[in-house]
Amino acid sequence: MPTPAAHELAQVNIARLKAPLESPQLKDFVDGLDPVDADADAADGFVWRLQGDCGNATDVPVLGDD
Repeated sequence: MPTPAAHELAQVNIARLKAPLESPQLKDFVDGLDPVDADADAADGFVWRLQGDCGNATDVPVLGDD
């Protein structure tokens, strides 16, 4: 049985989009969210990730933005 980690690393990225999530400019980004989140969820040692009702964090308001 592996020894539990003495520390855990947490990271949060906050950004303001230059275009709406539904825009063609962000299509590749939006299309990649579910596969990237699935890889994270399945990773050995995965603990937690921020997510809203939509399953990712794109609907979590930050800094007064919608």
